[in-house]
Amino acid sequence: MSPVHHDVGRAPELLEVRDAYRIPELIIERARELAGCAVALYVVDLDGSFLLHLAGEGVQLEKRVAAPLAVGPELAPEAIGAVQELIGHLAPETTVVPLIVRDRALGVLVCEREPTSSLDAFAADAAMSLELAAGYSDVVHSARRHKETKPAAEIQQGLLPPRLATLPGYTLAGGVLPGYEIGGDFFDYAANADGLWVAIGDAVGKGTAAAALAAIGLGAYRAARRSGSTLLETLATMDEAIASVGDFAYLTAILAICDADRNIQWITCGHPPPLRVGTDGTVVELTDGHTWPLGLWPSERKATVAQTRLARGEQLVLYSDGVTDRKLHNGGRLTLAGIEDALKARPRPSAAATVRALHSAVIEAATAPLDDDATVLAIASA
Repeated sequence: MSPVHHDVGRAPELLEVRDAYRIPELIIERARELAGCAVALYVVDLDGSFLLHLAGEGVQLEKRVAAPLAVGPELAPEAIGAVQELIGHLAPETTVVPLIVRDRALGVLVCEREPTSSLDAFAADAAMSLELAAGYSDVVHSARRHKETKPAAEIQQGLLPPRLATLPGYTLAGGVLPGYEIGGDFFDYAANADGLWVAIGDAVGKGTAAAALAAIGLGAYRAARRSGSTLLETLATMDEAIASVGDFAYLTAILAICDADRNIQWITCGHPPPLRVGTDGTVVELTDGHTWPLGLWPSERKATVAQTRLARGEQLVLYSDGVTDRKLHNGGRLTLAGIEDALKARPRPSAAATVRALHSAVIEAATAPLDDDATVLAIASA
């Protein structure tokens, strides 16, 4: 496949389309005019393992292409080359154009041959229109689901922010591999004046009850964070909200702030400790700042905030117990040692590569479905 030069073909009119469900077919119509050949549009499935056909005909490529290269339904720019190589192997005459919004690709255009005009400038408008379409129509969401989605899974997906981001001083990647029965895992982040706020949580139980409890916990977290609360005040708000649900309702979590100087403050609430990960994949557990799960005995809690400072290139990695507790073929568990092995084998020390490596380790550990959600949030210092 050859690179194409001389950007032409902006299509800002796509951003004005009122019938959002028509955006994929309109992208294809305009892309075919510019390319002078057949074009197909592919998006990534929710697990980040397949490219799935959304629109366009005439390209000799399967409707579902195994491509375990993404973080959830998003591709990091660093993965685009591997996608191009994969599709080039399956369909040698094709050209692949990524649809990138800021720091993540939402999908790719696959042209049956090298376009007569570059699609790069057009792809920027097409990507943004596809992002907008997802807010007003189910057309993109439906294409990303190649298996039955249960209500709990929809609740969980609706809680999650973009999976990839480049923020002041940090790059970030996060993803959830849902269990056979959806648990209550979530992650969240926001870049504010006082630093990058990050959180991971795991609500007790399975199914819709766990997803609903996670939604309550996340809602309390965002409400406190957006009102200017400190970490300890945010913890108290979440504690109260979870406790109000009733007996036996609790949520494990890590709440953290990463400032511009790579200083990290965090509180661990009954959750697996955060990890400090070196560029070579070595792992150190950060065991300070620990207290019991949120929602349990809030009036008796006396939590403290732990602190450390990352070196340049180091990562703060948060994960749920669905990662380390993943059953292996031999009956054992993945454990922290398995995490370190996977991280040492990463192709590069990026946040996206960290999440992809750990998710791949979970998927490849056994053929059986996951017993629990496996969530990873990686924050890499610049």
